[in-house]
Amino acid sequence: MILVTGSNGFVGSHVVRLLDRRGDRVRCLVRKNSNLVNLIGEKDLKCDVEFAYGDLRDPDSLKKALVGVKTVYHLASYVHLWYVSPKEVYDINWTGTKNLFQAALEEGVDKVIFTSTAAILKGGTKADPADERAVLGLDKMPGHYARSKWLADQEAIKYVKAGLPIVTVSLTTPVGEGDYNLTPPGKMILDYLNGRLPGYIDTVINYIDVEDVAVGHLLAEKKAKIGERYILGADNLTLDEVFDILSKAAGKPKPAMKFPPALFLPLGFISQKVCEYITHKEPLIPWEGLRLGGKPFAFDCSKAVKELGLPQSDIGNAFRKSVDWFYSKGYVKSGEKR
Repeated sequence: MILVTGSNGFVGSHVVRLLDRRGDRVRCLVRKNSNLVNLIGEKDLKCDVEFAYGDLRDPDSLKKALVGVKTVYHLASYVHLWYVSPKEVYDINWTGTKNLFQAALEEGVDKVIFTSTAAILKGGTKADPADERAVLGLDKMPGHYARSKWLADQEAIKYVKAGLPIVTVSLTTPVGEGDYNLTPPGKMILDYLNGRLPGYIDTVINYIDVEDVAVGHLLAEKKAKIGERYILGADNLTLDEVFDILSKAAGKPKPAMKFPPALFLPLGFISQKVCEYITHKEPLIPWEGLRLGGKPFAFDCSKAVKELGLPQSDIGNAFRKSVDWFYSKGYVKSGEKR
């Protein structure tokens, strides 16, 4: 039996489908109020997939969900870069991960594939991309999301030493179909399609097809070494290059303006505070997202390619699939035509 947390999310749902097609018995940990459209809307899923209702913040529910489980894919995370309550971010990403690791250790699982983020690493440039060794210190984290994931990453290191067989996969920026809950890159694409993105930051970011990320998780289960980190990424692209791809896919002009990050930061900070204390709605570009985007985010993913066999599909096609999916699901407002 395999347990998947975050199974109804963007990446998690792709992982579940691959496990299901492989013929595994899959148990999906979900909250009772979770949006399951990414799972129950998939007609290709078999009956072997079952649901365990629980929460990372409830250790007893985790113990029940882990009964009979030999492999855990831990993808559940608070992934948004804006939050009314920072405490919730830490409760899910840090304490929740610690709760799961403890329950898995007590249950004696054979392997845990822990989904971390490249946001805790020092990104490099196109000419000099960073690798798995570039872990930053807690004081260098740009916000609560990154800090909470850094702390969870440290828990993985501690639990490996305690005897829990964990491998860590650090995701860069997945794009593709199925982003129902709008991860930050999906929100950027949708804002562009809806004409809500007047400009963009001059930076470089590593992107990967979400389907390749899912494959990378299964490869990590079979081939990754305990205690090791693998960056799951592919292409280092400037946002100029990204919007060239999106413009061709959507038949729309690129955003008109390109700015150095320093010009956006003061406006982003003010917007964040207005949203926190007055509107309680997510800003167009969250402060933490601006701080992350303000630095180059290029990575050398050759370790995962060589040791795991991580596929490197055409990233342009991944962006095109994302655009087609947003249009097909009605996310693009009326009046915005291709």
